[in-house]
Amino acid sequence: MSNSQPENDQPKWDYTSSRQNLITGALVVGGNVLVVVVYVLYKYVPSVHQIISGKPL
Repeated sequence: MSNSQPENDQPKWDYTSSRQNLITGALVVGGNVLVVVVYVLYKYVPSVHQIISGKPL
């Protein structure tokens, strides 16, 4: 009597470590925060708006 499923010690997919997930998540969140901060500064601070667009607010 043999086992119907072959023994496979290798994972089916290459799972990333939790450390890689943490770094990737932190980069995504940090990038989004940076975009929001730049947008708020662009919208409400006249000098930043003028530096980015070249036109006064």
